[in-house]
Amino acid sequence: MKKLLLLLAIAAFCMPTWSADTKNLKYVDGTTLTIINKPQHDGNRLRRINTDKYPDLTSRVRHYLNMPTGMALRFRTNSPVIRAKWTTLDTLRHTNMASISEKGLDLYIKQDGKWLWAGFGNPKFEGTKHASTMINDMDTTMKECMLYLPTFMQVNSIEIGVAPDSRIESCGDIKRAPVVAMGSSYTHGSGTSRAGMAWPAQLSRMLGVDIANYGTSGQQKMEQFFADIICDTDADMFIFDCFSNPSPKEIHERFAPFVKKIRSKHPTTPLVFLETVDREWKNFDLKKRKFENDKEQAAREEIAKVIANDPNIYFFEPGLYTGTDHETSVDGTHPGDMGYQRAAINIAEKINATPALKKIIDAAKAKDCCKSPGKCPASKK
Repeated sequence: MKKLLLLLAIAAFCMPTWSADTKNLKYVDGTTLTIINKPQHDGNRLRRINTDKYPDLTSRVRHYLNMPTGMALRFRTNSPVIRAKWTTLDTLRHTNMASISEKGLDLYIKQDGKWLWAGFGNPKFEGTKHASTMINDMDTTMKECMLYLPTFMQVNSIEIGVAPDSRIESCGDIKRAPVVAMGSSYTHGSGTSRAGMAWPAQLSRMLGVDIANYGTSGQQKMEQFFADIICDTDADMFIFDCFSNPSPKEIHERFAPFVKKIRSKHPTTPLVFLETVDREWKNFDLKKRKFENDKEQAAREEIAKVIANDPNIYFFEPGLYTGTDHETSVDGTHPGDMGYQRAAINIAEKINATPALKKIIDAAKAKDCCKSPGKCPASKK
């Protein structure tokens, strides 16, 4: 036993430790690795879409869609250390979320077929240039990694650092997301602690398929340019959180034309609409309570009209479900990580209980490119 303990102590002492020295790491351009959850594949690789294609976008929507919200880098490496250097715009911090979510990175590594959280890229509180070691002292077996990009900040460049004698492999080029979510700040991820905690990201890991995120905080009021963006996006299923931002009047006026425009390009693709979050700010404020109740009623009335004539439209009620204990809100309207988890669980359960939607998820799982060692077609060294 003494000899065994001695050998274990020697092995631990001899394990490579990179935490004190990052000067010798080799770096690869992150955009040469696989990019997932980029809903349209043209334009800048670190932007969700090429916003120049849509001249009618408001300046705020354009600003948000230039963020890589929901996007991630996917790669395989046998490095004992993973570090990143990235540059962002320098804007004011949101008061209702962590800087790690706003402009940091979020690393997951696959273990036994499941994504397991591994580390985060800690951004500078101020400034545009960031560098952070996300994980140290791992063994040197090949691991499949997924690195979420910032939730609320434009990213101008990113490099991934690994040990000099290690390998880092791409899983190919930009990877098509079979499911696309569009919505408000709830979809964008306001209130989250990390970039991987918005409900589309959590739902993606639960279902085992990529889900692109078209969240635009506070701006999704079913304007026609949002329908145009969906028309130009290829997916097998669209999920909409579109009843959170508009007024009851806007829901009545805009919902049918919004669906009609989408159906002009995607005539039979399943469209899933989510009932909005039950906001905590209406607990005692009677004016807010009436406004929220009127929105919910308007949504039910308008969705009933389209579902009656379209078997491929679904309404999840509740949709963005955060529980009944009234303890998930960060600021009275946006949930924290636990609230988004509950919403994702609710949506996953409803998808799995709907045969036509579950079939899409099962088919997408079968096409996953990098779920087995050695299956990645391209290698970046």
